Amino acid sequence: MRVTRVLDILVLLLLATLVVMPRASVTVKSALPLGPERRARVAELQAHLQGTPGDLPARLELADLFIDAHRPDWALATVDAALPEHERDYRVHSTRAVAYADRFESAPAFEAASRALSLCEEGGATAGEGAAGADPGLAAGTGAPAQAACGEAARARLHLLHDTLERVKGIDMRENPALAKDKIFEGLHPTWIKKPRPAGPAAAHP
Repeated sequence: MRVTRVLDILVLLLLATLVVMPRASVTVKSALPLGPERRARVAELQAHLQGTPGDLPARLELADLFIDAHRPDWALATVDAALPEHERDYRVHSTRAVAYADRFESAPAFEAASRALSLCEEGGATAGEGAAGADPGLAAGTGAPAQAACGEAARARLHLLHDTLERVKGIDMRENPALAKDKIFEGLHPTWIKKPRPAGPAAAHP
């Protein structure tokens, strides 16, 4: 009786192994195709956000890493958690626009890019610009978190993102990837910038 029970257990274990074990033709890939250092950074940021969920720069950095790893769903879940508190921060909407674009969802991507550009054009107050004695992490007189200032470089990137997405906002990029690509390249013109010549030796004066 005991031998039969042992044999039954062994058969069950063998069947479980066959079911769980992948076929020889199956290629196992990492869920996060990033280098070791960047994967370690993802783990570090996730652990940090468990204890400090309101750290927006850390949340944006984590979302960017997910986008680089072509995990836009994870990026959206990460950055959407900051929307209630940071709805007027252009960086949140900019990251959402890129994530939606990576999912080939042109309409919500364009909407998020438009919101980001609008907030950037309005200009956000940097932390510490409020009244004296105010919490440097709060916008003056509002009690809301201070928003990041939008500089010229960020504004230029947002204009490029917005204008690009505007060309494909009515196209189903999943159904018509070739058309979407043509529309994007219609507005992108290659520019050649002449490489400056190194300064020659100074002329000798008599």
